[in-house]
Amino acid sequence: MAGIGDAVRARASIFVRFTRSSIIPSLLATLILFAVGHFYQAQNSTNFREALRSDVQSTLRLAEAQIQANIDSNTVALSGLANDIALDGDISSARFAALATKIMERNPGIRRISLAPDGVISRVMPSMEQARMAGMRLDRFYSQRTAAQRAQAHGRAAIGSLLVLPDGSTGFDVYTPVFHSPDGVPAFWGFVEAVIDESAVYLGANLTTGAGRGAVAAGRSTPVMLGIRDISDSANIGDAFFGTNATFHAEAVLQNVVLPGGTWQLAGAPVGGFDQRPDNQQQIALTIMAFAMIVIVPIVLTFGLMGERRRAITALDRRNREFLAMSQRLNLALECSSFGVWEIDLETRLRTWDDRMYSLHGLPSRNGAPGPICWKANIHPDDLPHAEEVLNNTVMFFERYQTDYRVVLPTGTRHIRHIGSVNMGADRRKTVTGLSWDITEDVRLTNAMMEAKAFAEAQSAELAAAKDRIEHNALHDPLTGLGNRRMLDAALAALLERDAERATDVALLHLDLDRFKQINDTLGHAAGDAMLVHASQVLKTEAGPGDLVARIGGDEFVVLVPNPVLGQLEALSDRIITRMRQPVDYEGFSCRFGVSVGIAVGRGADADLGRLLVNADIALYRAKEKGRNRYEFFSEALQSEIFNSKRIGDEILEGIERGEFTAWYQPQFDAETLELCGVEALIRWNHPRDGVLTPDRFLSIAEDLNVVATLDQIVMERALIDLMHWTAAGISIPRISVNVSARRLRDEALLDTLSNLAFAPGQLCFELVEAIFLDGDDEIITANIAGIVALGIDIELDDFGTGHTSIVSLLKIKPKRLKIDRQLVSPITHAPREQALVRAIIEIGRSLGIGTVAEGVETLAHAEMLAVLGCDILQGYAFSKPLPADRLADLAAAKWQLAS
Repeated sequence: MAGIGDAVRARASIFVRFTRSSIIPSLLATLILFAVGHFYQAQNSTNFREALRSDVQSTLRLAEAQIQANIDSNTVALSGLANDIALDGDISSARFAALATKIMERNPGIRRISLAPDGVISRVMPSMEQARMAGMRLDRFYSQRTAAQRAQAHGRAAIGSLLVLPDGSTGFDVYTPVFHSPDGVPAFWGFVEAVIDESAVYLGANLTTGAGRGAVAAGRSTPVMLGIRDISDSANIGDAFFGTNATFHAEAVLQNVVLPGGTWQLAGAPVGGFDQRPDNQQQIALTIMAFAMIVIVPIVLTFGLMGERRRAITALDRRNREFLAMSQRLNLALECSSFGVWEIDLETRLRTWDDRMYSLHGLPSRNGAPGPICWKANIHPDDLPHAEEVLNNTVMFFERYQTDYRVVLPTGTRHIRHIGSVNMGADRRKTVTGLSWDITEDVRLTNAMMEAKAFAEAQSAELAAAKDRIEHNALHDPLTGLGNRRMLDAALAALLERDAERATDVALLHLDLDRFKQINDTLGHAAGDAMLVHASQVLKTEAGPGDLVARIGGDEFVVLVPNPVLGQLEALSDRIITRMRQPVDYEGFSCRFGVSVGIAVGRGADADLGRLLVNADIALYRAKEKGRNRYEFFSEALQSEIFNSKRIGDEILEGIERGEFTAWYQPQFDAETLELCGVEALIRWNHPRDGVLTPDRFLSIAEDLNVVATLDQIVMERALIDLMHWTAAGISIPRISVNVSARRLRDEALLDTLSNLAFAPGQLCFELVEAIFLDGDDEIITANIAGIVALGIDIELDDFGTGHTSIVSLLKIKPKRLKIDRQLVSPITHAPREQALVRAIIEIGRSLGIGTVAEGVETLAHAEMLAVLGCDILQGYAFSKPLPADRLADLAAAKWQLAS
């Protein structure tokens, strides 16, 4: 490679030398040629841009004419219907349906026709739109109101804004005013409102839309990017409804389209922009370059040959002078250098040495040639055979003479190197002439370098071993010896790269140990580490030979399975779960834990570790949600469900900030008198999109977000505000019951919050869900319940009969009332067992001085039976469903009493 590089550099040097004298003439010719070419190209580009602008202008004018014709034909048809109405002052439904159907058949672009006397829609075709649009005002939105006002003011049809139809398509609103003249004086009757299909307008104008609503029209020579916007209201110009706002840039060609009652603006530009290169630019450039070569090459050759001749003459003269100086310097160098010069006659083997040769061999200077005995006596015995062999080969085969040997001196040994070549003199005699010099210091340095090299290689080996250990530690978990996340990334990348053409499937099993935290907290981290090691051994044992097991977190593991089979993944998960359930002995303690598994499969080359981990984590979350110690496969439906929960969770947090949560109230009635004796405050969500939502739509997600206590506080504060309003209006609501969650009951600041609220003793009642485990010794709950009672707030046990509360808890808590769950109330009219259970609960409450409330009273038969059984308060749909505060106030103000 070095020889090739030298040859290239040599040829480059020759070329530079040859062309040096022609540089200035060539540059002048080049500048002139390229200046002319640049001017020609600039003029060509200007002509091309003017042609593009003309093409765009023509395209816009054609689009303008086609759009005007399309919309005018539709408005003319609508004006006919308006004239028909103006003659009679009204039109029957049958005639309207017939005329509208006929108009829509002849004008397929019209999607809907409606009549709006005084601006309020009364009749619609197609008739399927009647129920949705009847009674709708045309001035409810600014864009509709301004279009309708223009139509009424000018007495002719006006086109409005772009609407989204129920089927997802879009169209333009058109308002045709109707003036009736019963006594000769025109009087405004209303509008004929219609929707012209947007796509039909564009199709009639040969306009197409691409990805991202990019709009294209076919020009004469180039496709045109087109944009349309409404400029009817100069003070409120809207965004482009066809194409994008980016089309309306400074260089765009603009064209106004005057429509009935409005004006659109078209903007157009070539798809590649006005700055795109002309098609013939490359051809022009090649022509200019070819002409330049025709002119410049002869100039270069002419001036190059002239310069080469001049340099040849100069070089010859310089060489003669250099040869003379070199001969003088060589003689001086040989006299002053440490080299010894020698010669051997190959026929006679006679040696000739200079004085330096004798000095190198430790001999006194002599005249003439040294004999063989003298020469051999100084050479080290170990080096003599090789020295003689090299000499014999040179004599016999005329080889190059080169050898090193040691000379024994009184002060030690000296290393001498000899180099010589075979020459033939003028008398045809062959001799070997050469040089010899002392290399003792070089040998010493070489030996030192070899020792240093050996030492460096040993150190390098140690560094390589250390590097291997570092890389191993970087890719492995130090506790379990399994791969870590980095190894997992590398393994998956290598797998996908190796099998990219075969599109190999990949499966990820994401495992999380159940009850690991309890073991770690109770027995210590050493026990937790022992469990992790045990889990890693189980995974290595059960995983297949080609699978990769990695630990990616505290108690999280991943198994990477290439080319998975569905049954194989299920069997592997079952084996792992079964093995993990087995007890593990740690220092005499039997430790039990389980494992939940989420499984995700990546398909072919599109598999991505990050996406697979997220999918497996979603499946793991579902496995834990379903009770742990199980496995779940990721699916699109599961992902959609999780994303939907995430969306609802975000909306819940936003709803809390925007005050969308409020309280509705379900009345409670005295079982004997059927008079209103209280209400239960129930949370409702005024969702901006889905309307009023009940707790079953969002409460479980709110619990995951840990905002149930916040919702409880919102309901309680809203209930007290409504109670204050009712009292100020003279409406008597004896008691309001609100639900209190377990998390809210464990809030240490609960009593401080309640002490700042205004209510009379007995006006407020807290419903505590019986499913909260109240038999334990939770000091915060016990203290908060005592404080609640001390503040004059009643306690009710909600859903009584379905949870864990014992008689001891009732004696300890002393609730004011027990609320019998609807699951027990519903079947009492036909199920003797549930009837007896409800009677027992009522008797228990009565014996302890605790009242009872029955929820879920759906029929009067339930109410009568519960009254007979001795229940105190009734609540359910048999009396009223939950109502907002204003409706409850209206009914209470009317002295609501259910006596019948």
